[in-house]
Amino acid sequence: MISGIIDWFVFIFAILVIVKVIVVSYNGRSWTSLVKHLYKAPVVLFVVELVLAALLFYYLLTVMNIVEIMAAVAFGALLTGMTFAVYGHETVKLAENFLRGRNLLRRAWLPILIWLALAIWAILSLL
Repeated sequence: MISGIIDWFVFIFAILVIVKVIVVSYNGRSWTSLVKHLYKAPVVLFVVELVLAALLFYYLLTVMNIVEIMAAVAFGALLTGMTFAVYGHETVKLAENFLRGRNLLRRAWLPILIWLALAIWAILSLL
């Protein structure tokens, strides 16, 4: 039974995963068109995702500690890594493009700082 805000986040996320798998399985081009539309305004997408991540993180902290949250993040990262591994050659090319010109830190400084803060927080919690 869906009762709290975390349940709603998970329910919506699960529905989106199922819809994505079905759509990509039957008509990948339509999914590509949605992705292109979303990334036409990357700053807006970034802000929306940042706000949603902050809200979810706030509610997760009410029921979990940072170590448990980071374990769940690690699980998600491993699943994501498995997906990228299937596209190994393309992933390497993408990584090379990201790292070309040392522009990564200038463009992705906020997510990088968030990752570092969470990692340091988790390590300090374990000590």
